[in-house]
Amino acid sequence: MSLNNPRAVAQGATFKVIPPPKPTVWQRFRKKPCLFLALKLYDWRRIAPSEPPQRPVSVVCVSNTYYQHPEIPKGDVLIHAGDLSPDGSLAHFQRTLDWLNDQPHSIKIVVAGMTDQLMDRNRDPGRCWNRGDRDKIDWGDIIYLENSGTTVMAPNGKRLRIWGSPCSPIREKRQGFQYPRDESFWKGKIPETVDILITHTPPYGHLDSSTGCYQLLHELWENPPRLHVFGRARENYGTEVLQYDKLQSSVEFMIGCDEGLKELWQVIKATGRRTLLVNACITGGFWNMTRREPIKVVI
Repeated sequence: MSLNNPRAVAQGATFKVIPPPKPTVWQRFRKKPCLFLALKLYDWRRIAPSEPPQRPVSVVCVSNTYYQHPEIPKGDVLIHAGDLSPDGSLAHFQRTLDWLNDQPHSIKIVVAGMTDQLMDRNRDPGRCWNRGDRDKIDWGDIIYLENSGTTVMAPNGKRLRIWGSPCSPIREKRQGFQYPRDESFWKGKIPETVDILITHTPPYGHLDSSTGCYQLLHELWENPPRLHVFGRARENYGTEVLQYDKLQSSVEFMIGCDEGLKELWQVIKATGRRTLLVNACITGGFWNMTRREPIKVVI
């Protein structure tokens, strides 16, 4: 049994894995009381219902699948936001592409992630991949985006402008597609008119446990897409709606600066444009043993 294979560990182990306890509500409040209250107010705010989309398009989102190939619901567009393979190898990467190609969705779009090292031409060969592996990939009908965009036609005739990137702020140097956190990586990259943005990294402060990119968040404020799909932050699976209002701005400032009562008062006083955020991480939890379902949205 290989300890590098999480499935082998989960299925063949003779011991019981006890995850570390999560902090209680009281512990989280004691650690950062003002930020705790601000986030509660942010979660409780009433989001005004938006107008139903004209000619709606259904989008199914997954990310950080590694070994997992869950059942995919039907839809018009299928998006994978990176970390297709657990080790960067051609074999695992191709296996995930084959699974995606077997799906009936008419449009399939993929970006790579940190563990997909074989796709990063700037990296030296590693234990599980070699130079030239990228050129051996059979993409089928999948559209791969690497700091690039495409325009597709949905089955109902609606045009969608999509832009994607595999890049993230540095976390582990041995992984792929990373940039220094203080680098202006996103400036001028994302087009002004994008319907769907796909990045492996989350924006800072949203579905990210504060590991996302602040500069990407700035780009969202400048040019909000209708839908932003990402992964990487495995403990923050779910959805969120950005409204680009004063409440959102104040909460983001508190997360970044860890300020106190003055900033909390700004959140309390604050009650356009919208972006639906989707953190589509399928794998998560202690030792990545938690499994989630794909997220399906309509835009």
